[in-house]
Amino acid sequence: MRQFCAHTLIMLLMAGAVAAAEPSVETVVTPPEIPWHLPFEYTITVTGDASLHCTFQDIVWDDAQLLVDTLDAETTEETDGRIRITQQYRIDPIFPGYYATPPLTITWQTDDDEGTLTVPPALLFARELSEAELEALAQPAGIASPETVLPDEPISRRLLFLGLSGIFLALLGAGALMWYLRQPKEMPVPALPPWETALNRLRELERRNLPAAGKIDAYYVDLSAILRYYIEDRFHIHAPEQTTPEFLDTAAQSRVFSEEQQAFLSAFLRQCDRVKFARLQPDSVTMHDHFKQVRRFVNDTTPQAPEDEIMEHAA
Repeated sequence: MRQFCAHTLIMLLMAGAVAAAEPSVETVVTPPEIPWHLPFEYTITVTGDASLHCTFQDIVWDDAQLLVDTLDAETTEETDGRIRITQQYRIDPIFPGYYATPPLTITWQTDDDEGTLTVPPALLFARELSEAELEALAQPAGIASPETVLPDEPISRRLLFLGLSGIFLALLGAGALMWYLRQPKEMPVPALPPWETALNRLRELERRNLPAAGKIDAYYVDLSAILRYYIEDRFHIHAPEQTTPEFLDTAAQSRVFSEEQQAFLSAFLRQCDRVKFARLQPDSVTMHDHFKQVRRFVNDTTPQAPEDEIMEHAA
């Protein structure tokens, strides 16, 4: 009888150890409510022992109401020797409304055990924009002053920079002079500045009148490309080949654009993604408004005086 009880106790302790070895999971939606033109951050965190490995599902909506970008999972070590595996999803709503994520299954494995975890649905609310938010998106503000984004440098560093720049410019000038003396006297026409190139491209796009021909996808592809190439040439932000979330992150980190300009870029480029990926069909008034907003953005970020341009190039 005692042997049976001892055996039963050992089995219960082993079962308890196995149960304790199962990882824990928690989810967070940040923020739970947001204007529909901005994305949610949906985070799933699994905590377990040091040998834990997890496989996360992709989030898929069959009705194309949201766009989902799955970010790389991150692993961090806890002070007690356990690890946390964090998987983030960037969820971009196409229309306002309430949404629930589909139930997700996480497959996990350790050196001693393996299994699955079920993540219950998370509730998201994409609200309509307020009047103030709509007004801010329709009226991008001017470009931020370089003094507001550039930190002060020690004088010694500036002098060293100026000295090295002078030597470099002298060598460059000597090379340019030798090249010039070897060339025919007819010089090439200098390239147009980025803002003039962008405005010329906008005039050409307007002349083609793609919306009237029903080519809405092509219209938004060309309109967004004009904006992205202008930003690359004007602010040296590598934009054309990046995804919309990547570009918006890069633009925010550059601290070149004002808050209103950043909001405009976010709303407009995400609208372009909805047309491309979700087959959204804006009406003619909306398409014309987007054209005017892009043109206004170019005009508002055009240098107003030669000294402004010199300061920006020096930055």
